[in-house]
Amino acid sequence: MLVTLVAILCNAQLCMEKVVTTSDQSGITMNACAVNGQIGIADWLAKGPYHAWKLQRYKCVVGKYVPKNQV
Repeated sequence: MLVTLVAILCNAQLCMEKVVTTSDQSGITMNACAVNGQIGIADWLAKGPYHAWKLQRYKCVVGKYVPKNQV
């Protein structure tokens, strides 16, 4: 089963969704995503171009997920 970890990031009034990882890329399971998602996102934010953005929330989605701002 494909699992996608999605972060909802905000910078002032602007918010966006970003796919952090999928089970194809990192081997995460739905349970691991739900329990450890924040840890993975914190590491991803620290190493990526979005380190100035604030994590509003995150979600674990079954299947491939296309962020709303990329539809």
